[in-house]
Amino acid sequence: MADNIFFTEAKDNVLKFIAKEFPNMPENFIAVLISNFYKFCSYEEEGRKIKPNIVLTSNIELVNKNIPNCFKLQMFSDDDEKMFNSRLKSLFMFCEKDWFTYIEMKDGKFNYGICKVFNSIKEKPFSQLVFENESLASVEKFSLICLNTLSSYAISLRGMRGSDIIVNFSINDSNFLNRESVYKRFSNASFSKLKTTKTKLSEIKILFENILKHAQNDIHGAICVVVDKDFKDKGFFNDGIWLSEPIEFSKTFLMSKSFSEVKLTNIAEMFISMLNFDGITILDNAGRIRAYNVFIKPEKYSVKSILGGARKRAAYGIINSGIKKIVGVYFHSQDGDMFYEEVKQ
Repeated sequence: MADNIFFTEAKDNVLKFIAKEFPNMPENFIAVLISNFYKFCSYEEEGRKIKPNIVLTSNIELVNKNIPNCFKLQMFSDDDEKMFNSRLKSLFMFCEKDWFTYIEMKDGKFNYGICKVFNSIKEKPFSQLVFENESLASVEKFSLICLNTLSSYAISLRGMRGSDIIVNFSINDSNFLNRESVYKRFSNASFSKLKTTKTKLSEIKILFENILKHAQNDIHGAICVVVDKDFKDKGFFNDGIWLSEPIEFSKTFLMSKSFSEVKLTNIAEMFISMLNFDGITILDNAGRIRAYNVFIKPEKYSVKSILGGARKRAAYGIINSGIKKIVGVYFHSQDGDMFYEEVKQ
């Protein structure tokens, strides 16, 4: 008879996390929540993959009052947790457009709705604003947990009392804790030769990182290569669409005092669309989009030691190419795994 193998250690750690971060969460609700973790990773609605983001809180009104430009809309109120799956099914579709589904457990009621911060793409996202808010952190009996779907096999849980864990359903080791580092390294490389003031450069990098964070649920698999601003392809990138007039992120970003939110948003969306094309998007280190839908020949990335699909093998083929003036590679898999690696010289 086969042995049953359970991820009991993961469950125990989640229970410890909840005991610290939300001590008054009802036991029946905890059981329903944990039993649905794996469903959050593979959630689909009408054939579209959706990565749900959930706020579990004891007081959503407190969040709404303390976070500038926050909007919340309650849709359901129940006496118990029995409608949990039905309520979330009605709300998760909004997560596709960066809304958070919230569940408020207050006065014996389970209140369900959606919330979002209506701010600029230049500003911090909702979850960052929540956890940096000193007023919320100082309320003694206030509980809040953000549940974010990271990939098709991992979710993260972060609480107001400082706990931060990742539940990984994959047997393989996958590091999701370094996402902030990936964004920063990719951003630093993309603007390393942009000539501007130190303050402006810092603002541009933050904006670029915000675009990536806002779009992480919209990227369905991407390779973005950073090259030197003087890079000239000699046949390595043998096929693709090279722009006769590179799109200068830097010019749009530098217009911080007179910028058009609509223009900025649309250029950001265009960049994400390019990343989602088959092939490779190419930026240079002066903050310019040089090409997209670019391919390299299969023999250029025949890295036998790399496990994964063609996209991941192509990424490591570029990293191991040793070609001068190719700076580094940003990789984002369809499963949500990501890295930024410099090209080995």
